[in-house]
Amino acid sequence: MTFPLIHVPVLGDGMTIALNAVLHVLISHGVAIGMTILIVIFQNLGATGRGSFWEETARTLLKPVVIVTTSVGAVTGVGIWFITGILAPEGIGSLIHLFFWPWFIEWWAFTTEVVLLLIYYFLWDRLAQRRPRLLMALGWGYVAVALSSAVLISGILGFMLTPDGWPSGGTFTQAYFNPTFVPQFMLRISAGIALGALLILGWTGWRFKGTANERGRVLRLTGLVMLAAMASTAVFAWIYFSRIPETYLTHWKFAVATSVWSQVPNLLPVLNGVAVACLALAALAGLLRQRRTAMLLFVPALILAVGMVAEFERVREFVRGPYLLPGYMYANQTRMVRQEAALQQVRPLLATLDWVNTTTDKAPAAQAGRALFDANCGVCHSIGGINDITVRLQGRTLESVNALTSITESMVPFMPPFNGTEEERLTMSTYLYSMANKNTLPRPQLQGEVK
Repeated sequence: MTFPLIHVPVLGDGMTIALNAVLHVLISHGVAIGMTILIVIFQNLGATGRGSFWEETARTLLKPVVIVTTSVGAVTGVGIWFITGILAPEGIGSLIHLFFWPWFIEWWAFTTEVVLLLIYYFLWDRLAQRRPRLLMALGWGYVAVALSSAVLISGILGFMLTPDGWPSGGTFTQAYFNPTFVPQFMLRISAGIALGALLILGWTGWRFKGTANERGRVLRLTGLVMLAAMASTAVFAWIYFSRIPETYLTHWKFAVATSVWSQVPNLLPVLNGVAVACLALAALAGLLRQRRTAMLLFVPALILAVGMVAEFERVREFVRGPYLLPGYMYANQTRMVRQEAALQQVRPLLATLDWVNTTTDKAPAAQAGRALFDANCGVCHSIGGINDITVRLQGRTLESVNALTSITESMVPFMPPFNGTEEERLTMSTYLYSMANKNTLPRPQLQGEVK
């Protein structure tokens, strides 16, 4: 291990990454792609004589799209790689080595995307009357670059779940054009358009300033696009999930609802069914020009749509456990070949940890136990925060804790095996036993700890 192990206290690594990633996906897919495609279509309709209200609607919607995309969207986009680069440097380092050029090109595409969007917005007033076709070209140029950016990143995201033959073949083609590359790209674009249409549907119901007929025409087109995008999303979601190994799909209920709620087998399917029905009814209300119904359905439909996006991202990240990169690296950033070699040679882990935090635990045994916990379990568990390991171990004996740490991979299928020697495992177990019984009297003492 050559990088420092950094974990987020209380909130945990996974939740920190998820909050940033889900917000970015909502903006990059729903706003930067979905809403902008409809805005460009509206501008095209206005420029080709279907009514000036189309262009006025597009111009009004474009301003918040530019603000959100170039501020929160851009910051959270950079934030994903910044946060994951700190919390999982070994994993991100491996991805950069493998996907350097797609990543490099994607950054240029992202920059071009932002520049084109700003040009599209700031030249709108000048070009809309004099050169409307040039404005149309600028709009479609932005859409093309935004889609190409999504293509570039989909190969990397798909690889992280379905690397297929790459662990044995090791070629770039096997990695990038993995089984879920195409369906994931199409699924994300379709879902992004559906989400963008929903946002415009809500705005049209609540904020549109034109005549009733003009509002009805906008609602009808938006509802039609949303229904078509939802149908496309369903098709590509089915293809996408059919290409994920069955052993991973068995984890999805644990991924979304924790081990407690996953015991209610029909809970998630029912919630997903309600969400799809609510979204479909909102789109149908728009198609039928039912303004008040669309207004009433917009808020619950938006909340449920956000929930489904979070569910998809959570499932995609969690189901590949115990791996960060299946067939290559465990979730705790230990390469599988290194783990196997260490087991055969009985190689200690502590000697490879160059960065050990000595500020929180004073006793040498506690420092060693905490360092082993951070290296093995810290990516998913915390001490005193979300997924608190001490809560799970409360009331257990030291022998019980030590036994559990020896069978992690067989106890639950999404946990990696312990990395280290038997002596190190006992050191970590003793530390966790001590932390889990922190409030009991007399509190278990670690060797060298001052009472």
